[in-house]
Amino acid sequence: MAHSTAARTVPADRSPRGPGLPVRCGVRGCACEDPRQLLNAANLVTVVRTLASLAMVTTAAVQESWPWLLAAYLTYWIGDSADGNVARWRDQETRFGAVFDVVCDRVNCISCALVLLMFIDAPWPVAVFLFQFVVVDLPLTLLPMRWPVLSPNYFFLVDRLAWTLNWHVVAKVTNTTLLVLLLVFVPDQRVALVAASVVLVIKVWSLGRVLRLPRPTDLVHVAQPTSGAAARA
Repeated sequence: MAHSTAARTVPADRSPRGPGLPVRCGVRGCACEDPRQLLNAANLVTVVRTLASLAMVTTAAVQESWPWLLAAYLTYWIGDSADGNVARWRDQETRFGAVFDVVCDRVNCISCALVLLMFIDAPWPVAVFLFQFVVVDLPLTLLPMRWPVLSPNYFFLVDRLAWTLNWHVVAKVTNTTLLVLLLVFVPDQRVALVAASVVLVIKVWSLGRVLRLPRPTDLVHVAQPTSGAAARA
């Protein structure tokens, strides 16, 4: 995902987002941009898509209905994209919203994956995926919050390689959809198992890399990007 210099800086307004909040440094994605709001449209979308997908996947399990499971997956995937887009469009990105979205993703993904086993007998690929997504990817996705960034989507300000492998839009879409697509469209389940195992290896390596990164010295503002970094972004 390309990030231009203009998109990352907002020099026109350095004032705090609210009373008692830090002065804004002008770097888009820095935690100083957090308005610290719980009630906003983006979080409402997260709640709605989570509950809607849960209702649909429960119906799919009770009625043994493949269309309902498909609807649950689509609601989860589309809603997961929608809440982030709403947050950006309405300038409502918050650190709470980022963590809340991560937790709700796991609720939707686990429920859909378990019901998927009712229709496709693929316990090993699904088991590897769930271990990766819950045991490895969950702490990996929460670790960026140690740095003063709004969400993992802005971790390129800290480490571009880890961000590219895990939070670039292509990496995120691949992680949540690849296994399902392979199980549905590729008869040989060994392909899905290999794919899930490769992703697991990448996540374990990324977790180790992020854990080894030096702790930030400034817990209020993310490091200002250099001119060279801004040109490459």
